Amino acid sequence: MADDPSPTRAAPAAPAAPPAPTPRVIATHSFEVRPSDCDPLGHMNVARYFDGCSDAGFYLQGLWTLTPEDITAGRRIAFVVLSAESRFLRELRVGDRIDVRSHLAHMGTKSLRVMHRFFHEDAHVFETQFTLVLMDLTARAAMVIPPDLRQAIEAAHGTA
Repeated sequence: MADDPSPTRAAPAAPAAPPAPTPRVIATHSFEVRPSDCDPLGHMNVARYFDGCSDAGFYLQGLWTLTPEDITAGRRIAFVVLSAESRFLRELRVGDRIDVRSHLAHMGTKSLRVMHRFFHEDAHVFETQFTLVLMDLTARAAMVIPPDLRQAIEAAHGTA
C-alpha cells in the first residue's frame, strides 16, 4: 500500500480565550506610623505591618458583605489567613503616612489570595500576599465559598 501523497494539514487553532478582567485595586486602609509602632531599630515593627493588613482585610470583608455583625451574629463565617508571603521594600519611620491598596489575585473553591501593598508618598514600600480560607466559625472548619459571597467578591473587584 502506497503512502498518501496529500500534504498533511495542521488542525485549526482553537480560538483564543478572552483575557481575564484585571482585578480592581481598592484603597483599603491608611494610617500614620506612631512611635509605639516602632521597635528599638527605629523603624516600624513587623507586627504593625500585619495590623495594617488585618484592618485592610476586614474592610474588604465588609465590601464582600461580611460585616462584623454578619461574622459574629449572622452567618458566622469569615475569611482567615492561612499563609502570607511578604516583601519589605523600604523602612517606615515615625510620621510616615501609609496608604494600603489591595486586590484579589485568585479565588478558588474555599480560599482566595489577596495582595496588600503599602505606599508612602506613592512609593511602593511593602507587599504581602495572603492566602485566605473561608471558615465556618461554628464548626471551626473551612467551607466552600457560597455563590452569593462569590458574586459579591467578584463585583467588588470587577472580575465578574
